Amino acid sequence: SANPLQLTKTHHEGSVLCLRLSADQTFLVSGSSDSTCLVWSLPHLEPERRLRGHTGGVLDICLVKHYIVSSSRDSTIRVWEKNTGEELRRLVGHAGPVNALASQDMHVVSASGDTTVKLWDIETGQCLRTFQGHTRGLACVKLEGNFVYSGGQDNKLKMWDVRTGQCLSSLTGHTDLIRTIDTCEGKVVTGSYDRTIKVWDSKQNKCVLSFQSGHSSWIFNCLLNRTKIISAGQDKKIMVLDFGQGLTLI
Repeated sequence: SANPLQLTKTHHEGSVLCLRLSADQTFLVSGSSDSTCLVWSLPHLEPERRLRGHTGGVLDICLVKHYIVSSSRDSTIRVWEKNTGEELRRLVGHAGPVNALASQDMHVVSASGDTTVKLWDIETGQCLRTFQGHTRGLACVKLEGNFVYSGGQDNKLKMWDVRTGQCLSSLTGHTDLIRTIDTCEGKVVTGSYDRTIKVWDSKQNKCVLSFQSGHSSWIFNCLLNRTKIISAGQDKKIMVLDFGQGLTLI
């Protein structure tokens, strides 16, 4: 039988907009419309410290070694020391809300409502590159190897070369906002407000699979591994697409 809900915490004063679990599962960071982040110790889910500094809702969080990186409606990205809660750096350059973050090593990419993606060095706070080419605001971004993938309100999935900033491909197929991107071994999965999930081959620059009947409303998140796609939507469903076992709804 399913495990019962063990506890509920209400330490934020606004909606919880994002969560990030540490790789070693010893702490969790939440970001809220109250403009703060909370660091929670696990497994007892006790709040350790509150990160204050943003002047707008916290939209995304990523964890890079001993740093917590947060992005906000206030157009900034902030870098915090995990163990003390000290704000170390403020990354300024976007001209709109910073809706999504992704990290690799000591680099973070950010996607903004200002239509751009930026690549940052977390240790120096320097913006290393700006990727321009989308025509409307961005909702999601993914960094894998030497490639950045981005999507948003122009319904296009774009693939960029990290080293040069060049747009390598601009893929069409979705008919509404691309809300989520994940990658695995050269495959890219996207979930959209058009209610579809698409799998793309990044080497062939084409859509290889499209799932149109699973969700009845907006898709908010997708995760991809070698055998499965897991998606979550506004229709209150979590969907598991298992390429060996078929479709499962939770």
